[in-house]
Amino acid sequence: MSQGSRILVADLTGKVGESVLIRGWVFRLRVLAKTTFIVLKDCSGEAQCVSATDSLHDLRLKLDDALEVRGTVRADDRARAGIEVDIQSATILNRTANVLPFSSSSDIEQVSAEIKAEYRPLALRNNAVGNVFRIQAAILKHFRAYLTSQRFTEIVSSKIVAGGTEGGTNLF
Repeated sequence: MSQGSRILVADLTGKVGESVLIRGWVFRLRVLAKTTFIVLKDCSGEAQCVSATDSLHDLRLKLDDALEVRGTVRADDRARAGIEVDIQSATILNRTANVLPFSSSSDIEQVSAEIKAEYRPLALRNNAVGNVFRIQAAILKHFRAYLTSQRFTEIVSSKIVAGGTEGGTNLF
């Protein structure tokens, strides 16, 4: 385990000039002759990380590899977020499988439901799939806040049953 405190990508804008530790997955990868650009994504957003291609060559990076990056945050108007991370060191935390049917940055509209279900953790990284759950979470959060402000009491009932059920209605 690396030392230092991980910060989320969303908090990078307040860290210009500082050394940071971020973790996420390789969302986009562009390898040029002298420079490699990695768009690292975590649960809070995306950050463009930059390094000399030679220094990352041994990692053999692929899309969706889980990666830890230590680097210095630098303001850059060309970057989408207005900042870039100059990579000092990078460590692969977990490699992706050799062959994946799609990546988290792919357009998965044409991918079958069976493949999406089989690769569910990967599909959830995709914005088209993940946004459904983010919207659902936001709706539930606001319903909960409103009902709490109206002095409602939330009750969480047990869903564990002793025997198998044929339909969802028997669970309740």
